[in-house]
Amino acid sequence: MKGKKLFAGFLTAVCAGSFVLPMAACNGETMPPIGEDGMAELTYPDFEETPSDKNSWEYIPEDNDMTIEWYVDVSSWPIPAENDVLRKIKEDTGISIHFTTPVQDDGQKLSTMIAGGDLPDVISTTTSKTQTLASLAQQGYVYDINTLADKWAPTLYDHLPEDVMDWWAYGNNKTYGIPNHYYSYEDIPEGEQLQPNGGMMVRKDLFDAWQAHAETLADSNGMISYEALDGSTKSVEWQGYITTPEGFKAAATWAMSNYYGTGNGQITTALQLSQFTDQGNASLEWLAQFFAIPFETRDGKYEYRFTQEEYAEMLYWLNDLCSTRTNGNTLISRDNFTQTYDGVGSVIAGGKAFATLATPQDYQMHFATAKDGGYEYVSMYITNSDGDAPVLADIRGYGYLMNMITTDCERPDLVIKLFDYLSSDEGQRLVCFGVEGETWNWTDEEEPKIAYTEDYLSAKGDQGQSTASYGLMTVDLLLNYQYYDNMQPRTNHGKTEAEVFRANLKRPLSVYAYDYNATHFVVDATDDRFQDYNNALTRINALIGQQTTKILQATSRSEAEQIYQQTVELLEKRNLALVIELNSEAYQATKEKLGITVAWPAWQEGYVNPLDRTQPNGDLSLYRTY
Repeated sequence: MKGKKLFAGFLTAVCAGSFVLPMAACNGETMPPIGEDGMAELTYPDFEETPSDKNSWEYIPEDNDMTIEWYVDVSSWPIPAENDVLRKIKEDTGISIHFTTPVQDDGQKLSTMIAGGDLPDVISTTTSKTQTLASLAQQGYVYDINTLADKWAPTLYDHLPEDVMDWWAYGNNKTYGIPNHYYSYEDIPEGEQLQPNGGMMVRKDLFDAWQAHAETLADSNGMISYEALDGSTKSVEWQGYITTPEGFKAAATWAMSNYYGTGNGQITTALQLSQFTDQGNASLEWLAQFFAIPFETRDGKYEYRFTQEEYAEMLYWLNDLCSTRTNGNTLISRDNFTQTYDGVGSVIAGGKAFATLATPQDYQMHFATAKDGGYEYVSMYITNSDGDAPVLADIRGYGYLMNMITTDCERPDLVIKLFDYLSSDEGQRLVCFGVEGETWNWTDEEEPKIAYTEDYLSAKGDQGQSTASYGLMTVDLLLNYQYYDNMQPRTNHGKTEAEVFRANLKRPLSVYAYDYNATHFVVDATDDRFQDYNNALTRINALIGQQTTKILQATSRSEAEQIYQQTVELLEKRNLALVIELNSEAYQATKEKLGITVAWPAWQEGYVNPLDRTQPNGDLSLYRTY
């Protein structure tokens, strides 16, 4: 790394310790000029440009020996120990990588780096932090990938799907990072139905016990009648009673009445949500999808979720679970509101929740631990009170972490070549499957496939032997996940029982999963209104994060309604209109890019309602044995 001056112009929040990127440097130093495109004008190093006649990393000098600093702004990302994949990367590029992560996911470490003028060579932060990404680019903290590739890695364009590059481009047609875990339309097999991104899980033994109880409540036709949230009388197949909001509350009450406690097999909460942060809670997004709350109007216009009547009703239903007590205990534990990621994970790992709405892949190891302890969780779904089928976002998308080369990087010409290497099929195979000849080989079929070596399979099958030194999937920061899924071995797959279990956690819910890419729009940071938008969005998201917990913990529905209405009024004062205006424009532009006019899956031509109340866990036939 090299020292560099901080740029003025960001929010001064960093000086006060906020996680938001600073708009004005604390030391008062000047920022680079802003060009006509609204982005910082950068000066690029004068290294010799790289031809395009062979892979760019093949032009790295054989005697290259350097170590780069790579900061991943996610506390739970596991820093890999030295392994064969990292050694192979070093062998092929001459680059060693030193990874660091924060202790907490509050943005403080990144803000401190910026304030101190000590950025690493590479920064990876979640793509959901759109404001952070835009600010880093707009204010000159990171290089645009296009210019770096044009100068020093032209073959990157051959290795990175075009739609991925285009997706993250701002109004100047430049992209300032490369994501990981993306799903390019180029790679998804035709007709493939992907898993959902979120999911609901329920402890199987308690679910089975409830279902046995529910069957006794059914009439001679196998139906259960119940009072709906709107006061009407409805009926549903007994198997699916738990999939209604009313039936889930009945099941949650029953579970807490019969199994509450701290002993083995007992539970401390009926519904475990993800951790609450100052930006909200991921569980609310998953529940909104289960409740089929549309993100656009019937005529295709963008809808802001928080102010929708259906979303408010969803919050009131959660408030009911938070305030309803059984033997003195609320159905959603009050501890949930202060739990960290590890705290939520501990509840899951101990089998202490009847059901969960936490993102399954984020807690897959905890679910595996629970299974090993005798408390297996299985998928389930829930609908809104009207009985609309869930409309879940499938796992496709344009990335989880955005990887950016900072303007503090001394050799961006070499680091962009590393990015090219990791994005290529060669690099993807290395990251996914390890070193060729050591952990895998090509088969001798007419269409060769990847097959793991006997030595690797033997090591995988030996519980007393660790396979960590092979390094598979440890350097996933530019991973094309669909490439991995397309190429992974289907026979002799090497997966342990626990790995198959984790991979299948939410697969039965795939019947309710759809393409949500229209909602992953990128607001143009080059727009003249962007800075006002960015400021307003920061305040709005913080307000929603603060107020949501108050709404859920209100002592009554009337109090929850009052807090909600006050929150909407405060949002309007924080320039919600501007946020909706730019979101709407970006949303329409994204639909045009996708070539669609209707994005809400249930309103698209040819939609077939997949709801089957007799299968409350989803379609269990979708489990893979691999």
